[in-house]
Amino acid sequence: MNIPKTSKAMVLTEYKKPMELLDIPIPELNFGDIPVRVDLAAVCGTDVHLARDELSMHPPCPIIMGHETVGEILQLPDTIKFDTAGTPVKPGDRIMWSHFFDGTCYSCKVLHEPVMCEHSRGYGFSPAKELRGGFAEYEIIIAGTDFVRVPDNITSEEAVGACCAGRTVVNAFDRLADCGGIRHGDSVVVTGVGPVGLFSIVMAAQSGAGKIIAVDISPIRLDFAKKWGATDVVNSADFKDSAERVKYIRDLCGGRGADIVIECSGLPSVFAENLDLPAYYGKYLIIGQTGESAVPIVPNKIQRKGVVAIGSHSGDIRHYIKCLKFIEANKSKYPFGEIISKKYKLEDANLALEDMRKGTALKAALVNK
Repeated sequence: MNIPKTSKAMVLTEYKKPMELLDIPIPELNFGDIPVRVDLAAVCGTDVHLARDELSMHPPCPIIMGHETVGEILQLPDTIKFDTAGTPVKPGDRIMWSHFFDGTCYSCKVLHEPVMCEHSRGYGFSPAKELRGGFAEYEIIIAGTDFVRVPDNITSEEAVGACCAGRTVVNAFDRLADCGGIRHGDSVVVTGVGPVGLFSIVMAAQSGAGKIIAVDISPIRLDFAKKWGATDVVNSADFKDSAERVKYIRDLCGGRGADIVIECSGLPSVFAENLDLPAYYGKYLIIGQTGESAVPIVPNKIQRKGVVAIGSHSGDIRHYIKCLKFIEANKSKYPFGEIISKKYKLEDANLALEDMRKGTALKAALVNK
């Protein structure tokens, strides 16, 4: 398959300014690189915050955003016959890929946690000239990057959730399992019902939870949460204050609080309020906090009740693979593809980010059709 000379891309040339549609030269391929045609690139909440320079990381512009991408292989090096899971691959196959981890640092070699790699190279946060972002026609997967073939019976709309929210939650649930996990009949509270919250809900539902309470301010998101396994929904805006809201949620858990609290909203104030929700010896799984803002908390709320607090961040190729298998096994029960609520042309990426920011799109995606 012929590789074009240039690729159109929506480039963030300056923070807090609209992206620009530019022609980016296709970089010279190094041995082991895989060029792909972008099939579907979902917009993450991280992209919305990154464009507004609201994250703890500040990669230098210009950059091409987009780290949730399903791409079609244009060309394969002769040395690559299989994906990371051992599945045969060929040009024309759809794949998704993790960030690049070097495999040589302490985190990779000793901790066996590549997501903490000290020399990682990300997709969606890199210089525009390297063409390593999904908001483009084409993307270059650099040599050594782990990737997995998307099964033919999964649509790109169903699969793309595994690229960020899904793999993040799989990793978080693995860490939760190390601390006892979700036991049959447990009560689970999920605060924030964006894509990360939705995957937390559906995986809790498949883990045997007896009650799953979704908390958000968006009626649209809460209605969607019911489709993904929530037994109860709570609109935070319906309560006059935090104390009233906390009491209502604890009462839904039988008055003793939640066995598991999963924070996915990203709001520091919610993180602090959630410390009042766990039952004795409950677990508090923190997935959504990505900013640098501080918030006062009372440490004794953790100590006195014996709460286990668990932080988890991102995921590596293990979690992409597990999430794809989860989607494949449960696609007849849950509408995974409906998480993509609006689709946009590449040149309309600024509108896609704005709709995500305003909450009019649960999950926006750019398509190359």
